[in-house]
Formats: sequence, C-alpha cells, structure tokens
Amino acid sequence: MIKSISIKGFRGFGIEKKINFSLPNGNSGSGLTTLVGANNCGKTTIIEAIRCFNGFPSPSFSVGRRNLQAKDRIKIVLTEDDDNTLTIETIDVGGSLTKKECGNVNGQLARNYYVLQSRRFVEYEFGKIEESRDTYITNRNVIEDKRSSSLSVFQARLFEIQKNKAEFDALLGKILGKDINWMIDQNDNGSYFVKFNFNGKTHTSEGLGDGIWSIFTICDALYDSTPKSTIVIDEPELSLHPAYQKKLSDVIMEYSKDRQIIICTHSPYFIKWEAIVNGANLIRTVKDEDGNINTFGISEESRKKIKGLLRDMNNPHVLGINANEIFFLEDKIILVEGQEDIVIFKKISEKLNETFDGEFFGWGVGGAPKMNIFLQLFKDLGYKKVVAIFDGDKSDEMELSKVQFPEYKFIKLPTDDIRDKEERSIRGKSGITNQNGNLKDEYEVTARKLITESNQFFQNKN
Repeated sequence: MIKSISIKGFRGFGIEKKINFSLPNGNSGSGLTTLVGANNCGKTTIIEAIRCFNGFPSPSFSVGRRNLQAKDRIKIVLTEDDDNTLTIETIDVGGSLTKKECGNVNGQLARNYYVLQSRRFVEYEFGKIEESRDTYITNRNVIEDKRSSSLSVFQARLFEIQKNKAEFDALLGKILGKDINWMIDQNDNGSYFVKFNFNGKTHTSEGLGDGIWSIFTICDALYDSTPKSTIVIDEPELSLHPAYQKKLSDVIMEYSKDRQIIICTHSPYFIKWEAIVNGANLIRTVKDEDGNINTFGISEESRKKIKGLLRDMNNPHVLGINANEIFFLEDKIILVEGQEDIVIFKKISEKLNETFDGEFFGWGVGGAPKMNIFLQLFKDLGYKKVVAIFDGDKSDEMELSKVQFPEYKFIKLPTDDIRDKEERSIRGKSGITNQNGNLKDEYEVTARKLITESNQFFQNKN
C-alpha cells in the first residue's frame, strides 16, 4: 500500500508536493483517500504518477509532461506502508528517459496497483485473451504515452471473471440493486461480445449504457482484490445515475475497511464523513497564480471535531449532500449559523436585486459554537476567501473566531437573529428511542415490523 507520493516536474507540479494517503485500520472507510478540486488542478496527474510504478519498464516522459519550472526534470518518490521507497527520475536534463530505483536493495521495481482511468470505453467486439489480476496490471495497467479513451484489452478481465462469476455478479447486483443476466457469446466471424438478457429479451453490449459499463469496470477492480491491496479509481461517478453513485459509494466504504482505495471525484455523493472520522483522507488540489499545483488535506484536529458533528441528531443536515457540494467550488465560501439564514439571505438578495459573490455552505453550520469547526476545515483545505456571518447576540463567539482565523472576513448582524421570533415552549413527548437515539427495549418488535413492512412493499412486484 502507498503511504505517500512526492511529485516534482510532472505536468502541473512545478514545485515538489507530497500527498499522504490513508491506510486501512479495520474501520469502515478508513483506507479511503478522496481527491477533490477543480478541473485541470492535478488530480489525474497524481493518479498517473501512481500508475508509473506498475510494470517493469521505467516510463518515458514526453516534452508535454515535463514542467519547465522544475528545470525540465521529473522526480516521483513513492513511499510504501513499510517505509520502503521507490523513485522514478529522468536521467538527463531535458530528456524523456527515466530510471526506476527501489530503496530496498533487493526489492522489486514493479508494483501492482490497480488503476482505473476515467476514460473507460470498452470495445464491443474482441478476441479471446485471459489474464489474471496481477498479469493484467503488469501488462496493461501502466502509464501510456498518451491518455486513451478506452481501457486496454479489457476483454482479458471479462474472460477472467468467468472463473468466479458468482462473486462478480453479487457485487454488480449490490450496486445496481438488481441482478443482471450477462454472458460472453461469439459471432460467426469468430469475434466475441457481451450479451445481456433482460426479462427474456437479449441485446449486445453495444446497446448498453455507459454507466453500466462503468460499473462493470469498477466491479472488476474490486471483486477479486485482496486485503491490503491498492485500488485507484479516477471519477467513479462517470455516467452513473445518483442512485448508483450512492450505492457505489457505500460499496467503496465497505471495501476500504481493509483495502486502500484512492478516488478522484467531482461528485458530492463520494464525500464520506463517516470515513473521514474513521481515518480516511480528503485532499483538495488547487492551482495557484503561477500555474503550480498545491495540495491540502484535513488535519487531525478537524477530524476529531467532525466526529462530534456526526453525533448531533438535532442538525443532521449540517454534513448532508448540500454541504458536500462546497468542496467542488474553487473558493468564496459564506458560512452562516443555521438553515433559515440561507433562506432569508436569498430573500433579501432578491428584494435588493443584489447577489452574493460567493456560495453559502450547505444549510448552515448548526449554530455559532460550531462555526470554528468549519473555519478550521476550510483553512485545512486551502480556502482563502471565507466569510462568516454571526447573529448580533453572538459577539463573544465571533471575536474568538476573528482571533483564530484572521485571514477570513467576519460580519455581525445588527440584530440578535436573522428574523423576528416569538417566545415559545415545547411540550414533552415520548419516543421509541431515548434522547440519545437508542431504541427502547419495548419497541424492538415494533421497529423491526416497521422495517419489514417497508421492505416487503418495495419488493412486491405488483
């Protein structure tokens, strides 16, 4: 598994940057590292840098891949979980040839990291060839001279799947929410193709949606992997319906319990706060004014504070899908205390015919005391433009934030709250759980019945 990778001189990495990856610790999602950032900010370059270490030949870097700011040389250092290092470095200044070295004198130079590129077109007709996972990685899963739109000889994996098709199909059905009857067939001309049977009607893979094909390739990367192996997936969300994205995200959480999984994504469905609390990493890539790539990761301080937010039953929306979307914006974030602030500020903007030159974070931070948690998070991830708006009666909290985060802008409302509110009291109510959300013993049968009846209705085909 990969502990870290240091990149200098490769594409946008004119200045050396070190990226640390998460390692699985047995907890759900602990081995997951998620790369986020705008387009053309180095995410795919990081994945290609990992791919350079697959196979035995040392790669050759063309002119377009070398960064002149790094004096036209490339150096990539990969550190493994046992602290062994592998280095790929150009031999001559201005030359394309490289040498690959291993820190362990007797160590192997080739690695078997399953890297799944974002462009995943699969040929509809193909010849017969079978390759095991390791052989496929060594022969096909290496960095190419040019980024290709298709997977190299993916049929080798399709034929290999036939040896353990039940396990593959189980994973495929888990993501799709239904079983798919598929097989490999042969044309009279001798070429092979994939055939699908849907409710008695068959058609070839040529009519299959790109999303289903994408899931096929991702399942292949996962189904025959072993604990402590490394799987890298560039943009797992491509062509996938949000429902499939959510299910795939859950599968990745499960697999990264004992495997290292690195993904690059533009989808909020693949931001997993539970995984971050369990040890996963979120890395944001940013291109500065000079065109150099910078990388930022979540600190341990933020990780611990996020854990407390996940336990907040009164504000579960704070870390919801709307909050996740913020990590795919370049900058200019507006933090407010609660969800009604978001609604009211939009009404105010419409009335004044003015617009905020920034994006509101989710549905608020869940109260002024939690503002610093998110300010620290955005500082960790390299955001430079953050505005925090406090209610007028939260002066103490705002002054504390100003001291801790002087680089950001703080605004206080002239009133105690965003809108008028009447005094009110809430009468007590009994629930099937206690105040901590733990199910009461006397309602176990009732709760189980509720779930069963719901599932039965969904499973009923009528």
